[in-house]
Amino acid sequence: MNNTLSTVVKSNELIEGRYKLSTNQHRLVLLLISIINPEDEDFQDYELRVLDFARMFGIEGDKDVYAKVEEAAEELVGKTIKLSKGKEREFVAWFSYAKYKQGEGVIIIRFDKSLKPYLLQLKSHFTRYALDTVVRFKSQYSIRLYELLKEFEYLGHGGSFFRIIEIDDLKGFLGVKENEYGKMHDMKKRLIEPAIKEISSYSDIAVTQVEYIKEGRTVGSVKFTAEPKAGKALVADEQAMAAEHGAKEPPEHVAALLAFGIAEPMARKWAKQYGQRKIMEACGYVRAKCEAGGIKDIPAYLAKTLEHDYHTAWLAKNAKKEAKQAEEHARKALQEAEEQDRRQRTGQRIADALEAFHALPDAEQERLRDRFAAENPSPMLKSWKTRRANGEQPEISPMFRLLFVDFLDNASKPLPV
Repeated sequence: MNNTLSTVVKSNELIEGRYKLSTNQHRLVLLLISIINPEDEDFQDYELRVLDFARMFGIEGDKDVYAKVEEAAEELVGKTIKLSKGKEREFVAWFSYAKYKQGEGVIIIRFDKSLKPYLLQLKSHFTRYALDTVVRFKSQYSIRLYELLKEFEYLGHGGSFFRIIEIDDLKGFLGVKENEYGKMHDMKKRLIEPAIKEISSYSDIAVTQVEYIKEGRTVGSVKFTAEPKAGKALVADEQAMAAEHGAKEPPEHVAALLAFGIAEPMARKWAKQYGQRKIMEACGYVRAKCEAGGIKDIPAYLAKTLEHDYHTAWLAKNAKKEAKQAEEHARKALQEAEEQDRRQRTGQRIADALEAFHALPDAEQERLRDRFAAENPSPMLKSWKTRRANGEQPEISPMFRLLFVDFLDNASKPLPV
């Protein structure tokens, strides 16, 4: 098996599915997807040598690899994925059949037919990446987060791009249970940060920034900013791959057109006529319209978009929306900073006032405590009197300290003439 030729092609609906797989289950699924012919009309029985699996993922030294692959295949038979389609929920299975040939190190696997719309005959709404970009991942979460980010890479038009994911959705995508990672700190340290490290270290994209967006006092969503890696090493790899194929891969904007079902001669003609930037922007617009529904003839609509610039108003609207979101986040951040400053100043005021009060002679302290009780009749004063009777300093209690400091401020003011 040649690693560089292995490509994973998945529908975006499948990437957005809710499921949880172990690292080896992920590896097995991705390796099998990479050997599917996406143009096939139906699945076949796919034969996989465990030795190829071990070599692909660099685990030849694992003595238990045969047992682990057999176990992963067995568990994936009937294991389901939850897919959302508007108000509908669909549950599909990974494998319908698996057979392990003892002593031969060979597994025969059949994808469940319910996956056909998500792996075969894909003309739009899919994400493609080379399998060798994820083979060094150790964490099950790295693979899922990589796919979720890769799905949005086209929005960067070859440069930086971002994706905002709500915390509840992120947990659902990664298969995290409701009672897991209750604290955001734990989720960051044990899940998000290790996945980001692996993605940036080993894949073809690098996560450049992670922003935790708060809703009130809690984090409501995470914004991941990433960019494709560029460098001599990657260019050399692409050239070597092209030579091995006997032909150079099409440019990104041509590939984007091909993904929408545009014939290659027409795609290359449009590439010369409209240029990379306009094509990538138009493809992004058409993809958004497709996801919203209502487009029957995608190639025809894409042609009209390029001719009449349908996408320009959409881009401006998105830019305005992002600017408004940024303004709202800045406003909330300022409010939180002001509130924190106010709390700090109030805390310091209380600490200074009580320090000055406790520096007074004991008799003066008792006189002021008596006066406070006399001027503030309320049910709370029962606790005040109880604490004094026990020899405590009731003014240091959170129940009384701000009220008592306000009283001290008023008591220190001269009486009006």
